[in-house]
Amino acid sequence: MREYRCTRNALYLHNCTGRDDLRERQGHYIWAESEEEAWEKMATRFPEEAEAGFTVQEWESFDVTVVEIKRDENGNTIE
Repeated sequence: MREYRCTRNALYLHNCTGRDDLRERQGHYIWAESEEEAWEKMATRFPEEAEAGFTVQEWESFDVTVVEIKRDENGNTIE
């Protein structure tokens, strides 16, 4: 199985950064055997948007490390 990033092509009805720009949309990450299967899974989730379609891209996830930065009362970084 592969991971795919799927984006809804239909314009959003609410005011947000991804309303008119697909690049701003976070997308849905779906595990599937093929792009076609990922598209079908999106069509099942969003049947009213199947006519507008979905953008499907093969995706490779990666690990993210979150680091907390602490500051003193003066705003200086505490090592």
